[in-house]
Amino acid sequence: MMMRERTLCSFVMLLIGIAVLLSGCTIKKISELDEQQGDEYSTWTKSGKAFDPVAYVDSIWDTKLIPAFKEESCDFETLLAALKKDPETATQEYGLMSKAGGMGVTFKITGSARVVSYDDSSRNGLLLLDTPPYEGTVDAKMQVGPVIRNTAIRDSVSFIRFTEVGNQLQFASLADELNARMKKEAVEPLDLSSIAGKEINYYGAFKLEDDDSLDDVVITPVIIEPTIAGGA
Repeated sequence: MMMRERTLCSFVMLLIGIAVLLSGCTIKKISELDEQQGDEYSTWTKSGKAFDPVAYVDSIWDTKLIPAFKEESCDFETLLAALKKDPETATQEYGLMSKAGGMGVTFKITGSARVVSYDDSSRNGLLLLDTPPYEGTVDAKMQVGPVIRNTAIRDSVSFIRFTEVGNQLQFASLADELNARMKKEAVEPLDLSSIAGKEINYYGAFKLEDDDSLDDVVITPVIIEPTIAGGA
């Protein structure tokens, strides 16, 4: 009998202890915790919807991304000269550091060039460019695909933030979709088979990783416009 009373007493004391502990706790719903995260998670994640890179690019390409390039790009030759003279100052003035913990810096550029040739020896097709004054030499490279390497377009504009997307895989899918949109808008209208010798105006971006030199620059275009002199 005495044993049963001790057991009952211990059980009652345990319940009292649990009640005291719980009285000091505040239980919150997951939605309330999400709201406190601020911008740490995107609205896509909060709403429970999967990130749609096509819809996102649709929403920014003409209204935000292209205007940003037209308003903020530096002349390509001017930028190269500045990088050769004082890389640190030029990077601070014209560059944007990579996002989501990435390495390197990205630059938005504009310029004119004459196409020396179209190199389709690999799937990362390149326009080999002669920049003014035109001397027939290859001064720059511009990738036109079908394979587009790196994330220069995504990383060149400050309004595209990792926190708006949700995770690394989705952020990578956004870069892929931006590259795909570039090919559709800037490259597909061109006749690459006859573009050699023609002059173009362009807007684009290039990315320099920590170990890259200026000889490694490859421009990723967002706009390619054949000039009247160069033809369509």
